[in-house]
Amino acid sequence: MEEQAHHPDRVLLAVRLGWLTVEVFGRLRHYVAASRKSERRPGDATRRFDFSSRALSEHDALLLAMDQLRSTATRLSPGLPALPLPEPEELGHVDLNTLQGALDDWSTQVWVALSTRDDIIGRGFTYGGSLADTYWHATVLGPRRFDELLHPNRLEYMAHHFDGIADHLPPFAARVLHHTLYRWRGAYEYTKSQDSDGKRQVLKRLESQAGVWHYLLVGGRSAVDYLTADDRRFVTWLGAAVTTLFVAVVTILVWLAVLALSGAGRTAAASMIVEFPGPLSEAQVTIVSDLLDWQKWSAILATVSSITVLIAGLVTRLSGWVMALHNLVREWLTLRRIYRRTYRDWRV
Repeated sequence: MEEQAHHPDRVLLAVRLGWLTVEVFGRLRHYVAASRKSERRPGDATRRFDFSSRALSEHDALLLAMDQLRSTATRLSPGLPALPLPEPEELGHVDLNTLQGALDDWSTQVWVALSTRDDIIGRGFTYGGSLADTYWHATVLGPRRFDELLHPNRLEYMAHHFDGIADHLPPFAARVLHHTLYRWRGAYEYTKSQDSDGKRQVLKRLESQAGVWHYLLVGGRSAVDYLTADDRRFVTWLGAAVTTLFVAVVTILVWLAVLALSGAGRTAAASMIVEFPGPLSEAQVTIVSDLLDWQKWSAILATVSSITVLIAGLVTRLSGWVMALHNLVREWLTLRRIYRRTYRDWRV
């Protein structure tokens, strides 16, 4: 049990558990409201299968979320309190107030149990639920009041929270969360100038953004999976081009430095010869002319220095800084493309 308490995946599982706790109740709220508004109708034998069209019904999406919640709780710790979830056949007749109270008590017990074992796991559970609230509680508040969940201070607070557990999340996940949360801060002021229809559109865009968060934390889709084949080619070629350009600039600077040094040497040699006592013989004049031929010596010095650097890089692997630079450029470009694919603009 002690090894499990410090397993890095447990923080991610705690984040997922917090998210799914809020999502399950949000989906149940939607399902109950929809089932009570519509009458039961016979099935339509002409429609496509849900799994083939990827258009899961509210009921199917709710069952999926419930199963994910149960399995995540079990993986996180078999000793957690039993989930107070209704059976599938009881979903349409659930008392939401009673169930919310039971889930609230359960989540409090879970938070205490996780925080007692390891504070960062308890915080992960809280962060996941808080992020899920940004959309799932917004649907309860409706277009009139949901914008308070998009207050810049709240979103910045959450972004910094996820920064603190970045090492326990999948690669780039915390950066994507940070980026999207910061970009959504502007929606708070934007919604102030919108009518009801405009606010509904923002809420719809928030649902799409929440879908990205869900997949990053729960759905098993990594941030890199959002890159298309064109994105990967763009990153590869542009990364290589930027690295090559940087190496070329460094090479030119090295040559200029060698030329400057050789010029300084030529000036110093000339001043020494002027001060040399007595006339110079023809042989001495030839030697001095060769010494003062700065173009020849500059070319020799530049060539020798380049060969030296190349050999040193091949022998001692000092040229690894080029690969390190290339990797940094690729990572920066990759993040830029991931940000572009994972951010959902509220103004669209």
